[in-house]
Amino acid sequence: MERVATEIKLRGERTGADDLEDNYERYGLYFSEPIGYILKADGTRISLEYGEIKIKKTTGKYHVIPRTRPRTSY
Repeated sequence: MERVATEIKLRGERTGADDLEDNYERYGLYFSEPIGYILKADGTRISLEYGEIKIKKTTGKYHVIPRTRPRTSY
């Protein structure tokens, strides 16, 4: 996930901000290869090729969220 975080920080597009009590900014990026998978109960996998990083404005702390596509609502 560190490679994913680095790529999003370098090339990601700002996708929004949560200006409520958490005060986060969001950036996202599509990857050419899967960055993770959702494992279904029946054993199938869904590729995750979009990554989002959520950065807390006050501390700079962040976490990466692998997704199938960009989040549509905040």
